[in-house]
Amino acid sequence: MKSKKIRNDLILIISLLVTFATILVVLYISRTSANLIANIYVQNHIVKRVSLDGEDQEFKIQGTNGELTIAVLNKKIGVKESNCPHKDCVKMGYIGETNRPIICAYNQVCIEIEGALVNDIEI
Repeated sequence: MKSKKIRNDLILIISLLVTFATILVVLYISRTSANLIANIYVQNHIVKRVSLDGEDQEFKIQGTNGELTIAVLNKKIGVKESNCPHKDCVKMGYIGETNRPIICAYNQVCIEIEGALVNDIEI
């Protein structure tokens, strides 16, 4: 009798875990972004707005101490080249999410993404 109760409890727990994992996977997969716009600031002023939904592109931005080459690849944006000494902005890679800016303190350049999720669900 006791082993039957333990077995039923285990089946219930495993079923709940599988259901929870399935819900998380579905929410994560359906979390597609649309209408993402990258705002590029120099000294806290927007100098360029770039749509990440378009074609891949590369352009230059004049910072306070030099020029940065910025690239849009696969709906993500990043600093490809910079004249700053440590190249931290280049090492940050490419971003495609609204919660992670790229900052080049040497050139006082900041890249932030704005946009809304299609299903308005964030995990």
